[in-house]
Amino acid sequence: MALFTDDLEEILKYYENQAGYYKSLIESAPTGKLYVQKNHNGSKQFLYYSNENGHITRRGVNRDKDIQIALAQKEFATRALEVVNNNIEALREALKKQKPFDPDSILKSMTQAYSMLPEEYFFDRESTIINLNLDGETQARIHRHKKWGVQPYKESMYHKERKTKRTSNGKYVRSKSELLIFETLLNDGIPFHYDEERQENGMWIVPDFTFRDGNMKPFYWEHMGMMDDLKYARRNFRKLSDYYDVGIIPGDNLIITFSRGDDINMGMIKAVIINEVLPRL
Repeated sequence: MALFTDDLEEILKYYENQAGYYKSLIESAPTGKLYVQKNHNGSKQFLYYSNENGHITRRGVNRDKDIQIALAQKEFATRALEVVNNNIEALREALKKQKPFDPDSILKSMTQAYSMLPEEYFFDRESTIINLNLDGETQARIHRHKKWGVQPYKESMYHKERKTKRTSNGKYVRSKSELLIFETLLNDGIPFHYDEERQENGMWIVPDFTFRDGNMKPFYWEHMGMMDDLKYARRNFRKLSDYYDVGIIPGDNLIITFSRGDDINMGMIKAVIINEVLPRL
């Protein structure tokens, strides 16, 4: 699978669906447009101009909220459709010009000497970071948390010796799974705190990843990466029980992911960030 090509095709499909929606909205809307005029006494009057059987008619609609809404939605849909059609054209052109960017295509371009080397010499296939290609609105929401993200915080030193995986910004994490989550968040500039010691309702907790939502309230992401280890699983179930006691609830302010043997899928990380983390920011 070519990285990014699938993402562009998904975006193109989204815009094509939006185009169909806006076209149907325009077709079902009343004909004509809304205008405003200023009266002699300084008040403003909304006027509805329409073409009925070849004759231009107009009437005041200051008190007709329904027609105001219908025409407002039509105008929005008309302008939105212009943007959507522009983006559809641009994406179709980009897909025509884009070359495959995936490990297999690059390996095939190697000269004979390099092609004889094992794949692992070149890259770690499981660790390939997939950029999320965030839209402007999402980037703006992320930016709100930038100052919080760089504020100093107390990182837990519990079992410090187990933090053996070095991140690109010099921190150390416990596992490959945490490393991949950490790097994906870092790669897209999503503010977070790792392994922060926090006090909630009188109890000290240490979530894997701490974020702030749109109201600057904390929410958390726990990844439980060795659920095939009974001792590990029981310890984490006790941790979840402690979370419940202080009002940290899965599906509310707690995101939980699981895996076996510290084996995590980059697609899953991407899906969790897109569907669980970003909408809360």
